[in-house]
Amino acid sequence: MSSWLDRFQRPPNPVTRAAFRRQVRLEIYLPIALAVLLIVVLVAAVVAVGYGTTSSWADISLVLLAVPLAILLLLLTAALAGAIYLMFRLIGEVPPITSRLQEGADQLAGAVRRGSDVAVKPILAPAGVAAALAEVGRSLRAIFRAE
Repeated sequence: MSSWLDRFQRPPNPVTRAAFRRQVRLEIYLPIALAVLLIVVLVAAVVAVGYGTTSSWADISLVLLAVPLAILLLLLTAALAGAIYLMFRLIGEVPPITSRLQEGADQLAGAVRRGSDVAVKPILAPAGVAAALAEVGRSLRAIFRAE
């Protein structure tokens, strides 16, 4: 079953496809085959000469397995040591930065508060004056009624 996308795909170019296959054989498969052939030849030579015992070959195999792991662990340890060093440096730098940020946030909060007070002052001031005058009027009425 073909999808509608198949209509838009061009058929592969046989010349470029053959060139690509040659390049893959030359650059990938040939080095792998040569490496495997070299290993087989070395193993055959060692077996033919009868060099070493089974125990010595096991020891050599263990060393060859352990050395890359040791190098990897050494690199990991160096990376962790670098990260720890950077953490100590950052811990020393963080408090002054955060205190400056906190002061800036406090200044911003004060500016916002002052700005909101200025924005509502034209509305609250007349209402406050009206409330004060109303209170004065009530007080005067109370004083004059008592007499």
